[in-house]
Amino acid sequence: MTGALTIIANPVAGSGEAGRVIQQLLAEDADARVVMNEDPQGVRATVAELGLCDSDTLAILGGDGTIHQAVSGLFDSGKSSMPTLAVLPCGSGNALASALGVRRERDAISALFKGRERSIDVARLETDAGISHAINVIGWGLPARVTVKAAACRGEGAMPYTKTALRELLKGDTSAVEVQIDGRPPGQDALGMACLTQHAGGGMPVAPDALLDDGALDLVRVGATGRLRLLTLFARLIFGKHLSAREVSHELLEVMRLEFNVPQPVVVDGEMVETKRLSVEVLARALRVRSPA
Repeated sequence: MTGALTIIANPVAGSGEAGRVIQQLLAEDADARVVMNEDPQGVRATVAELGLCDSDTLAILGGDGTIHQAVSGLFDSGKSSMPTLAVLPCGSGNALASALGVRRERDAISALFKGRERSIDVARLETDAGISHAINVIGWGLPARVTVKAAACRGEGAMPYTKTALRELLKGDTSAVEVQIDGRPPGQDALGMACLTQHAGGGMPVAPDALLDDGALDLVRVGATGRLRLLTLFARLIFGKHLSAREVSHELLEVMRLEFNVPQPVVVDGEMVETKRLSVEVLARALRVRSPA
């Protein structure tokens, strides 16, 4: 690692473990700058104003939602060159960290100080709410509804997303949403997910063949079907065996334009937005990140 290190931390992430992790990082680099921010929404503005350069490293101590805001802030800065990103997983969703091979605290610290640099894709989104940048997944239909309810269940222990999804499938809202993609005839999606990483929703392999640097989204859609069939597909999804099912479609897209018949909740890297229109462009290998050697 060269240049200066800046650490963005959510002090309540990881059940308050952020402080202990920060002390470990400062033991490795006493000159590191630490910026605390409890509100992931505030991370975006904070990062945009940091004035980091391409020789610097920005370490994010939080989950996918915090990373989403930080990456959006980097692109908001308008700089042609950006710092390298390091991920210190400490949130309810850590799909990007997992995709980078960072599954334990020591993996993250080793990647930051002794790891290698690689470039990964970023998705640029335009919604009714404005522009943002994604690093994990964009979901509508069932994934969006489950994300909202899972956020209220984070105190229930492990895998709140998986538990909430099962509850929703058993007795909740499984209705499909009407959506038109890239000018095709409108269709009915019970589940729609455009993925940059293999895993989403509490670690489920929605796009088991997705690559971080192939310049494409893995678009996975499940058409309208009954509750019992959705439960069967969910069981297959847990093991990454769902793509061959007749109700499931899978394709790779570099650009995607999506329109709902009415505004719908959409989940972007664990963060919620309501929109009627959505356009996505993959920025191939636009972000430098640290990963284990």
